[in-house]
Amino acid sequence: MQAEIKKIIFTSFILVQSLLINAQDKVQIRTTSASPAASFEQEVGSAKIKMAYSRPLVRGRKIFGELVPFDKLWRTGASDCTVITTFEDISFGNSVLKVGSYSIFSIPSINEWTIIVNADTTLHGETGYDEKKDVIRFKVPTEKSPNFYETFTIELNDINSKGEAFLKILWENTMVKIPLKSKEDDTILALIDQHITKGKTQDANLLFQAANYYYSTNRDFKQAIEWLIEAEKINPQNFYYPNLRQKLASENKDYMNAIEAAKRAISLADKEKMKKTIEILNNKIADWEILLKR
Repeated sequence: MQAEIKKIIFTSFILVQSLLINAQDKVQIRTTSASPAASFEQEVGSAKIKMAYSRPLVRGRKIFGELVPFDKLWRTGASDCTVITTFEDISFGNSVLKVGSYSIFSIPSINEWTIIVNADTTLHGETGYDEKKDVIRFKVPTEKSPNFYETFTIELNDINSKGEAFLKILWENTMVKIPLKSKEDDTILALIDQHITKGKTQDANLLFQAANYYYSTNRDFKQAIEWLIEAEKINPQNFYYPNLRQKLASENKDYMNAIEAAKRAISLADKEKMKKTIEILNNKIADWEILLKR
């Protein structure tokens, strides 16, 4: 009986050891990618932009002028070509980039880069690049980046109310900024010209929208105030018209008219029991009255 038990234990031990050896044989250590893939999608005004690229690391190397030679074609990243996709015609650099997907190449130099937009998005690195398929070429100056970038980075930032932005390429201590703009601003200005400047609209809300767009994009505040005055004549019970007018007048340092507009807004806000708004406007009036006495 004891011999039988010993045999079972020994057989079980051999089986366990065999499983452990087999498991060890199958163990694999997977290293992380030297150039991890990245992508992002960003709205700029009315445009939607997508980027897909790979992100190599510095890893103690000198990048521009050595790893990435000056004055030679570069894939602008690593692995497969960097791809930009736009779902609306946009201004890109100094040209119009039509709807579609494109590869981005560059020729880095010390003081400026040549940015190349190419129609072929199937390339791996620079292999197979055909200059005849270039869609746009333009130059942008180099800048010192605000921080050291260990990882190659492309970002879409500095977006403003006019639908403008910069596509920034950053690596090591170098930054280049590509100006980009959607067509939204041109579209809105064309509508303002058609319906307000030429059409002399009597739509109070449309006048308010135009004035608000001028305010948000820092355009002609005096013109915006004129539109609001017209809107108030058409609809004198709308709080938002004099409220925006006081903001525009104060930005112009026209404190007398800012006070008048704020008082008008307060009278309308009082009907809606907007206590916090009334308090804020009264504080503004007090500040403006002090400025007028100086």
